[in-house]
Amino acid sequence: MKHKLLIIFLSGIFSLINREVSGQSFCSTTGAFTVTPEIGCAPMQVSITNQMTNAESVTYSYTFDKNSTSPPREADRSYVLTHTYNTPGTYTILQYGSIKDVGGFSLCKDVTVKETRGPSAELVTCPNGKVRVTLGDDAVTKAYDAVTINWGDGKTQNVNLKTNTAAFFEHTYTSGGSIPAITLKGSYTNSVCNAEANTTTLTASTQQSLAGVRIRSVEMPANGNAKIIYDGIEGIETKVYIAKGDGDFIFTNQTGQTGGAQSASVPLLDPKVVYRFQLWSTDICGNVVKSPIVSSIALKQGGLSLDEIISLEWENEPNTERLVEYQLKRNGAVIFTTSDKRSYEDTDVKCGNTYQYEIVAIIENDVRAYSAPISLEPKTSPPGDITQALVTVVDNNTITTKVELSGEGLTSEYNLVVERALLGSSNFEVVSPVNNQSLQWDDTNVNASQSSYCYRFQYENACKLKSPSFSAPVCSILLATRTPDIAWNGDAPFIGQVGNYTLQQVDEGGNVVNETPKGLSTSHTLDLASQSDFGYRIEAKSSDGGFTSLSNLLNFRSEAILLVPDAFTPNGDAYNERFEVKAYFVKSFSMSIFSRWGEVIYHSDDIAEGWDGNIKTGKAPGGYYLYKIEATNASGQTVVKNGSFMLIR
Repeated sequence: MKHKLLIIFLSGIFSLINREVSGQSFCSTTGAFTVTPEIGCAPMQVSITNQMTNAESVTYSYTFDKNSTSPPREADRSYVLTHTYNTPGTYTILQYGSIKDVGGFSLCKDVTVKETRGPSAELVTCPNGKVRVTLGDDAVTKAYDAVTINWGDGKTQNVNLKTNTAAFFEHTYTSGGSIPAITLKGSYTNSVCNAEANTTTLTASTQQSLAGVRIRSVEMPANGNAKIIYDGIEGIETKVYIAKGDGDFIFTNQTGQTGGAQSASVPLLDPKVVYRFQLWSTDICGNVVKSPIVSSIALKQGGLSLDEIISLEWENEPNTERLVEYQLKRNGAVIFTTSDKRSYEDTDVKCGNTYQYEIVAIIENDVRAYSAPISLEPKTSPPGDITQALVTVVDNNTITTKVELSGEGLTSEYNLVVERALLGSSNFEVVSPVNNQSLQWDDTNVNASQSSYCYRFQYENACKLKSPSFSAPVCSILLATRTPDIAWNGDAPFIGQVGNYTLQQVDEGGNVVNETPKGLSTSHTLDLASQSDFGYRIEAKSSDGGFTSLSNLLNFRSEAILLVPDAFTPNGDAYNERFEVKAYFVKSFSMSIFSRWGEVIYHSDDIAEGWDGNIKTGKAPGGYYLYKIEATNASGQTVVKNGSFMLIR
């Protein structure tokens, strides 16, 4: 039997579930029951009487959503025929079940539970006996149709909550500061539950708070008509005051007495000047309460002047509440935030475009201050000629060029054009890459030990504006040897004059071991006899001391050096009387002199000796003679040198 009843119940449920599938409300009109009472006071107990004949497994839900297409949850189902509502409101009771051979049924009925708790209110009192009652904006108070205020001195005031538009109610006691108890009681137009409604008693301990009167935003447009958004309180007179900079506050003639968000306009201000704003409110007792101060903010173009960089600065006065951060906007989008800086350089700009900026100060408690917008364009000044540049030799295959820039027309992106020519040539050619972004550029396509190279420079900024002309040429220093002398070109390696040269002696490790000041001289005689392995280079300094340039490195590594004269005159005048060879870095030496027919007429293994022009038969006749010199250097290598010279009588 139990199994049969279950099957009947489930079949009824399935028929109701079909309503869910079709999207209809689970409530229908196929059930039947009574509920007592249908209207009552909280707490309210209702009783159910089932009127369905032959119904099986009848279930009730006492807080059903009548718009639901689904049956109630298991926890919301009940077989009990009584239920107590403790909270006021309108509730839906659902009945559902099944009848054998008929199917499922359901029915919904509403019950109304009236509020009986006392209404809420705020009481403000003054020493002179004036009071103000502000009814609460809560569900309990608004549940009633009317509220009766009993002032406690024999006078009452009835407030129809359905038609009332006043935000508060005032009363003055003739007894001055002695305030009796004030009571409030809600009521309904149909008198239901009026007797059960509770009373609220107000005391004189509440003080009026004007903390809600505060500035929300200060906006300074370009026309100087500042817009102040603030929160007011109904019936409270609020005046807008202004101070220029850190000066005294003065009344702006802007005032209001309305609650909620308010707007005031203060005209004819200078958007480039900083102002402070404050609200002065008077409470019902005549006390003036001042709001937190909010400063305006002024944005202007900064002092940095470079092409394709827009410099911005801003200022404001201290606010009463803490500054959270500044937000800088460009064309409406935030591009920079900071909590302490007052400037910014915008490098993400291009020539020919106009950009609009504004700064927003965010203050704690969600307060904002907006600057007037300003529109700026990147500068497009033409650059001047380059007046500071140098070249210096790094190694035999590398010369470094370096440029220093100054003046207007300089941009974050640019093209530094570098041209090169051999010393003495006017055929300059571009050697720098396209869109060269380096002020220090290495030229690696050179032979710095064989030639001097001259360079000149021209600057092109991102706005495609060029220097009027190329810079003055600067040339690398070429150090060359005419043993035992070394010499270098006097062409300046930087724009401007050479202040002095210094001859540097460098060891194999590249360390400077000795320096010889040379002034403005461009040559030097070496003392080869006293040297071993060494190298030389020239260091040049500009006359203003700002630049230093190096020449190529000239190496002497103890290799045999033979200096052979091309003539001598053994004529008794004590000058150039012998054919003498000078040799450096030589361990062994051998020299033979031949007649034009190949006959050896003189031989010596002593480098200190020389031929005096005599042969076995007497004085050798004038004319050309041949020589062959064999020498061994310090590393054991043999050096052979052949040639001819003239004997002059």
